[in-house]
Amino acid sequence: MAGMLGISVYILADTYFISVYSGADGLAVLNLILPVYGLIYAIGAMIGIGSATRYAIDRAQGKNASFYFLSAVTWDILISIPLVLAGIFIPDKILQLLGADAGLTALGKQYLRIILAASPFLCPTTRSRRLRAMTALRRSRCSAPSPEVCSTSCLTTSSCFRQVWD
Repeated sequence: MAGMLGISVYILADTYFISVYSGADGLAVLNLILPVYGLIYAIGAMIGIGSATRYAIDRAQGKNASFYFLSAVTWDILISIPLVLAGIFIPDKILQLLGADAGLTALGKQYLRIILAASPFLCPTTRSRRLRAMTALRRSRCSAPSPEVCSTSCLTTSSCFRQVWD
């Protein structure tokens, strides 16, 4: 929830400053680019939550689960490479695909380039989520009937985060 709140504050601040300095066209470009940002965030969250869940399940069953973190980082990097290349070479084409006209493309090209080039740095946020979930699992004192239930419920309840931040 704190992550979603942080993203909402970021988007609000971004909207304010863009509206002040670029007006209605700037807001139009922002609204075209925000789905790209959302897609990057969704892919990162999917990798992070999926790897943390698989880690928790395998660890609860007594299996070696240490490779999930490396696997998730590898996928983060592999997915970031085409995004960075798209940001460097074809941000104008992506904006046109999203529906921007020539004026909006010229205005939003640099902003989209920055968002796509920064995609590898959005992934560490996802990695930190995995680390927090994995650390919480190690510390958890769950009273569930089986280790599998304990692991998966720990990752989906707020008690997990209380243990991480304590």
